[in-house]
Amino acid sequence: MSPPTLPRTGFRAAVALSLLFSPFLNAQNDPATPPPATISGSLYLDAWQLEKEFVVSPLALQEWLDLGLTADSILTPRQREAIKPTISKFLAKKCPVTRMDEPIEFTLDRVHFIEPNAKEFALIDPKAVVSVNDLRISVVFAAPNTDLSQAIDLFWDLIPAQAPYITINVADAVETRFFNLSKFAPSLNIRGRYPLGARESPKAPPTPDLSTIKIPWLSIALILCTIPVILRLLKTGRPNLALVGIGVLAGAAAAVKDRVSFEYTPTGRGHALDEAHASEIIDPLLRGVYHAFDYRDQSKQYDVLSKVVGGEALESIFLGIQRTLESRERDGSRVRVQDLMIESSSPTPSKSSRGFLTKCAWKVSGRVGHWGHFHDRTNHYQATFEIEPLQETWKITGLTLHARERDPAP
Repeated sequence: MSPPTLPRTGFRAAVALSLLFSPFLNAQNDPATPPPATISGSLYLDAWQLEKEFVVSPLALQEWLDLGLTADSILTPRQREAIKPTISKFLAKKCPVTRMDEPIEFTLDRVHFIEPNAKEFALIDPKAVVSVNDLRISVVFAAPNTDLSQAIDLFWDLIPAQAPYITINVADAVETRFFNLSKFAPSLNIRGRYPLGARESPKAPPTPDLSTIKIPWLSIALILCTIPVILRLLKTGRPNLALVGIGVLAGAAAAVKDRVSFEYTPTGRGHALDEAHASEIIDPLLRGVYHAFDYRDQSKQYDVLSKVVGGEALESIFLGIQRTLESRERDGSRVRVQDLMIESSSPTPSKSSRGFLTKCAWKVSGRVGHWGHFHDRTNHYQATFEIEPLQETWKITGLTLHARERDPAP
């Protein structure tokens, strides 16, 4: 099944899902971070995706690329938009990355004009007219990370003639490292540090106990047929023959009891679970929802999501993911959830299905990355989930978000 397209309006679950990430996206960078140089670079080494970022002054690019700019140039919104594709196309061929001498193919992911401000790293107001000296352009290229065991090599061929070196930030799951590359030493061999099992998909939830009833219909039919035969034999005064008939039919009924039957699953009876069992179910389902964000391809996102979400909620939550990703593209941030923990769960049997409702509180630890830096964040959420057994597994079929709160930045 192909994923649905993104309309202007969505469902309640879509809005709730998009809010699951929103507090991550408002991160501030470390005030101690120096303002970006006229040219700098970053590598983000994530278990699912590699990102190569250029943070450059358009004026500094004049050494290689004629943009028609001078130190006195003022850029209007239309002029900024006009130079975006030119700069992106030029940078797409610069600073190649290889793994075991094989080139890694990157594609353009996002482009933003930002303020060179150490405390904010704010986006340039889209309507502002800005001096070329008062902005940088952030251009990010992305590629899937398919091999965590091998180091990657970066060759930086974008060093100004008068610059002694260029600083490259390399951010992974452990920390951000800084390297200075020069014309005499333009290469960097770096290995990402990834958590154990970083590329493993979330485990499946426990199998639902559907309490299926097995009905041996042929055995029941044989027993029902026995009754009139026995009555007739008894009326004719042949009790011994009646006993033989009973024995034959009883043996036949017993022989086919387990072979000829059909299974019946009662409907409309919800599951009564304790808090521990409900948490064991909701934990892998939530991890599966967040796992869909690890992929860039919408079809893959939809396939991953369909394993943990079902019913009408599947389309609405998928569209919520697309809105969240669009929001990330607008503000230049990238979000990766590292871990989550169910803090409480209050399950009650559903009155309309074989599933259950649970008011759940959980904590999510994640990292926000932009402009060469990562920021660790922890968010707390409360929501009511509707969980039902579909295709012999538990799936989320409803979601209502009640509260969200972000821990103060360290």
